Amino acid sequence: MKFLLADDHGLFREGVKLIFNKLQPGIEVIEAETLSEAKDLLRNDAGFDLILLDLKMPGMLGLNCIEKILKLTTGQPVVIMSGAYRRSDVLTCINMGAAGFIPKTLSANAMVNAINLILNGEKFIPSIICSPEPEEELSDTSDLTIFDDLTAREREVLKHLVDGNPNKVIANILDLQEVTVRAHLKGVFRKLNVSSRTQAVGLALRNGFKE
Repeated sequence: MKFLLADDHGLFREGVKLIFNKLQPGIEVIEAETLSEAKDLLRNDAGFDLILLDLKMPGMLGLNCIEKILKLTTGQPVVIMSGAYRRSDVLTCINMGAAGFIPKTLSANAMVNAINLILNGEKFIPSIICSPEPEEELSDTSDLTIFDDLTAREREVLKHLVDGNPNKVIANILDLQEVTVRAHLKGVFRKLNVSSRTQAVGLALRNGFKE
């Protein structure tokens, strides 16, 4: 797989590349420091599987720049990243066609899972869209109340699910039978009103679930 990573902070790019290596060793990362560099790379190479853009890197003069990037792609998912942003920024990016908006405040595991969701055709939207203060520039917010009905064991199982572990690994970690893990997941899905592992992980990531 080949990703385009456009961000003007070298240390951040290095950190994200380490995260990508966790996602799948051998991912090729092509870097750009400005919007202009990113556009040139997209014009000359259509083989990217994922495109990640920093919302506030040099050249990003307004959200209309995202629309220009989208026009240069050939259907690959475009993901916007930022450390501080407005609720309206997130909604505008998604409405323009971005496949996700990833806060730079996400943990490494959460970012891996967010990217996995996007690569599997899902959209990733942070919980900031539920903020009552849409015009205040903030980092990501969380709503953990939706997990209140989960038992302690269900929370453990969900935590390992968010970490990307299959049922067999979760069973080994928690010293359970695999059929017991499936039963707990069934309870998690019912209480969270979701129907799949992907939906459960997406809900957990969007609402700041940790454990």
